[in-house]
Amino acid sequence: MAKKSIYSNSDISALCSELASIVQSGITVSDGLFMMCEEEPSEDKKKTLKQMLGTLENGGSLKQAFELTGSFPSYFIEMVEIGEQTGRIENVLFSLSEYYERQDELSGSIKNAVVYPAVLLVTIFAVIVVLVTYVMPIFSDVFSELGLTMSNSSMWIMTTGTAICRAAVIVIAVLAALLIIGVILYHFTGFKKVILSAAAHTRTAKALYSARFANALALTLSSGMDIDESVAMSEKLIENPVMLEKIRQVRKDMSEGSPFVDAVSVSGLFSGVYTHMINIGFSTGTIDSVMNEIALKNEAKVNNVMRTAVNRFEPAMIVIMSVIVGFILLSVMLPLLGIMSVIG
Repeated sequence: MAKKSIYSNSDISALCSELASIVQSGITVSDGLFMMCEEEPSEDKKKTLKQMLGTLENGGSLKQAFELTGSFPSYFIEMVEIGEQTGRIENVLFSLSEYYERQDELSGSIKNAVVYPAVLLVTIFAVIVVLVTYVMPIFSDVFSELGLTMSNSSMWIMTTGTAICRAAVIVIAVLAALLIIGVILYHFTGFKKVILSAAAHTRTAKALYSARFANALALTLSSGMDIDESVAMSEKLIENPVMLEKIRQVRKDMSEGSPFVDAVSVSGLFSGVYTHMINIGFSTGTIDSVMNEIALKNEAKVNNVMRTAVNRFEPAMIVIMSVIVGFILLSVMLPLLGIMSVIG
């Protein structure tokens, strides 16, 4: 993407669904974009649709129309190109609509699980800073004016709270600095490749790109392409260097005469169960349906991993917040009880 997209996952899903319905009804994409442009309330999105319409009217492809706006993900662009080349743009658009709808649901669940605890944590941290910086010293001054000293437990709480706050400020400052440096370095190609290479080895990344590869194979094979053409075209969707290397090895083995099933089995591109499913698909002539099923299973695996991570993170945040709240109560109540006992 060349610039920040004005389209969220839900927006892309709705756009794909509407375009797919237009193509299905027999209306041309250009006429459909014109109608969508007339009905679009957002000026920014209307401008994008007009730009797309202009590209099509000047003889550009639908892929170029989307790409030149700079508002759509690379995966989306490559899938549209596959749809155009295979003559199955309607199926691709429906598939993309479902894909981005699932991505929007997943993003929403992550946001709900992370934002609320994060806001509470920041709020509680601010309260601790105020207590340690302003409130606790007031209790200490009151004790001094009364000619008394705070109890050991109260003094320990205040001292510990002060140390924790100072450490937290340092940690937050260091993390903020590292984040800023990371964002700056990420724009340099070399550093970006290192980050992507490190993330590429995770199971989640492999499952995600396996799903994309299988989904592209399902679409290209169902359009009548042979397996060699399908693999070559589907390779464009893969950004994961580990998976890309495996796909290239599959293509090399196939060019040397190995069947697709054997090449996939040797490369480890799919698990043993999926390889067996692919073998059955070739034997029964249902390989496109099998690849579609594999894509859905891998997507479900990625979504489950993300939801599991979120479900583990949320209770951890609750425990942390509970401990902090308990500490706040102790830091306020113990000195207060001490003063009340002296006055009483």
